[in-house]
Amino acid sequence: MNHVAASHRESSPITTTKRSHDARRGTRSLMRFPHAVAFAVAWCAILVVLALELPAERFDWFFSEEGPVEILSCGFWLLLAGACLTLPGLPRRPWQQGLAAVVAAAREADLHKAFTETSVLKTSYYLKSAAPPAEKLVAALVTLPALVLVIYVLVRGALLIRRTRAWRFDWGRTVMLATGLLAASKLLDRSEAVSAAWFGFHTPMLLHRFIAAFEEGIECLLPILFLVVLLQYQHHFAAAPAIPGGDDR
Repeated sequence: MNHVAASHRESSPITTTKRSHDARRGTRSLMRFPHAVAFAVAWCAILVVLALELPAERFDWFFSEEGPVEILSCGFWLLLAGACLTLPGLPRRPWQQGLAAVVAAAREADLHKAFTETSVLKTSYYLKSAAPPAEKLVAALVTLPALVLVIYVLVRGALLIRRTRAWRFDWGRTVMLATGLLAASKLLDRSEAVSAAWFGFHTPMLLHRFIAAFEEGIECLLPILFLVVLLQYQHHFAAAPAIPGGDDR
């Protein structure tokens, strides 16, 4: 009996280590890039269903600036900002990215045109609008630092991806996925105006619904994907010492 108890005590640390390894392996599996792709595909499929099934009035409200998609998008950007400023286990604190997420949340909340006649992000506001010069000056003092911050984060991120060859890792691939989806949504959105202005072609209503749903839906998906990137980046450094072949992640 004593021999059995001693054997159980000796095997207990091994069992604990195995369970810990299994937990790490399960977490690593959830953080893999294919799971991010599957989530994005499912998200886009939901957007297609909404574009097909929602009545016209409900569709316009759902994807409007006061609708649930915009509200969720703002909340997701704030959640990303909180994660950037508080998430442990990162090699350095990405506070610039957190502030950029706050700027994105402010834009989703339409603060860029809440106190002026038009958007302070448009050059026409400063060059053509009848706003007082003092108002334009205040708007510029608020807008320019925010734009500089966003450009800095984008440039620094691009340099980091190039320097580390991040496309080898899950977090780098997810960044590229998010960037590609954003570019595709903006190109689709601009294609409507360009085709109408240059060729006189007006998109059919169903195609317009698909484009509108995709653009607004991808803007809502972006902070979620960047939050996944942050978690993948955290797990990349946390798992590197414990898992052989860490450079393949």
